[in-house]
Amino acid sequence: MVIVIAIGIAVFMTYQQPKALPGNAYANPPMDAMGMMHFHPSLTLVVDGKPAPVPAQIGIDPTMWQNHSLDLYGMKGMAPLHTHDTSGTIHVESYANRYYTFGQLLDIWGLDLSAYKQVTVTVNGQPVSDYQNYVLNDGDKIILSFNTK
Repeated sequence: MVIVIAIGIAVFMTYQQPKALPGNAYANPPMDAMGMMHFHPSLTLVVDGKPAPVPAQIGIDPTMWQNHSLDLYGMKGMAPLHTHDTSGTIHVESYANRYYTFGQLLDIWGLDLSAYKQVTVTVNGQPVSDYQNYVLNDGDKIILSFNTK
């Protein structure tokens, strides 16, 4: 009986592995118990030189979920890139092993930075000029700073 259960779990986990997209996939991404790719970059938001909270429920609350182009990769009811609270933790949870970018998070959020002045992004202390295409990684420390005036 124990062997049958062990085989069943092994088969379940094999079919639950996220499907890798060729040329667009992480090498050995962190996985959760449900077989989803699951990791956490963090975001610090600075507006007009002052710390600001990262909104809770980006990619979950309909008012904070503006772009649905990645929905097929996430769980029902949330985008594969989302936040739960105002801590700045970005949850990357996906049934597909594919790259996700900071720009995709901004699109889901509906945050258009083109109207703001002096937009800067650093990742792990290093400036990133092409922040839209920056590929998110587990443990990244992202600082987004912009001026509204």
